[in-house]
Amino acid sequence: MNPEPPVCFYCGACVSGKGKGDHFPLPRNCGGTLTVPCCESCHDMKDRYAVGQWPTEWVEAVLRDMPRMSRETRLFLAKMVRVTAEAMGRSNTRITDSGKV
Repeated sequence: MNPEPPVCFYCGACVSGKGKGDHFPLPRNCGGTLTVPCCESCHDMKDRYAVGQWPTEWVEAVLRDMPRMSRETRLFLAKMVRVTAEAMGRSNTRITDSGKV
């Protein structure tokens, strides 16, 4: 008997030979070593496209799902959005010769 093929952690699709292991919960560039099975499409949407490039329908689906998520999940996602926004703000900050922003 052949073992069941892995399914994508994000969408549940069967992960074929083109599938990848996605570093989760921490990305590899942040020291992450744990991986989950991930299809190529989900891997690309997570790692290769900025959220601003996601289809509007996906963002709408996330917002529709929010009330069904646990309190902890909603707080975690809100925290991650805040941390990301703060990090992006810092990376876009320029220091002038006078030391002022």
